[in-house]
Amino acid sequence: MKAPVAPVKVLIADDQTLFRAGLARILAADPRFEVVGQAKDGTDAIEQALSSKPDVVLMDLQMPRMDGIEATRRLALDAPDVRVLILTGYAVGSSVKEALENGAEGYLHKGVTPDVMTSRILELRSNGAAAAPGPAELSSRELHVLKLVARGLTNKQIASKLAISDKTVRNHLSRIFRKLDAGNRTEAVMNAMRAGLLAG
Repeated sequence: MKAPVAPVKVLIADDQTLFRAGLARILAADPRFEVVGQAKDGTDAIEQALSSKPDVVLMDLQMPRMDGIEATRRLALDAPDVRVLILTGYAVGSSVKEALENGAEGYLHKGVTPDVMTSRILELRSNGAAAAPGPAELSSRELHVLKLVARGLTNKQIASKLAISDKTVRNHLSRIFRKLDAGNRTEAVMNAMRAGLLAG
């Protein structure tokens, strides 16, 4: 008989009280998770992480006193076993890239469904960091399409910018998802960033 799996201990760091409390309620209602703390800024997040030793920290980027990037960098040094998942309400940009370069395992848009969020947290524990794809796997056109996706452009906007059809954009994205082992646009951008494909 298999021993029961211990719940994933999660610390939530976000300066928006309602969002933080709402997310805590969602996770606390799921027996697979244990919310060990809620931090209102980066400094608070580091202090709580060092004392409560969570498995995963859900880290907002924009916070007072210390932002999520600096907090992530310090946790990578002081608590390397703690995995950081960035929370952002904005399109993927330089801040997310900087957080990934400073130790974050990935990122989630604040608009994702609870199922997507819980799946990503569980994935961190079961699989660890996703293997980074090799730069040669994407063609120059696929890389161009992915960079536009990272800037937040829709399929229609990408089609217009590249003077191609919506169907061609979808075909490019299908190949990109397969090559980067991604299930959606967010995962594709995240995996590409971790592999350094979107630098520059």
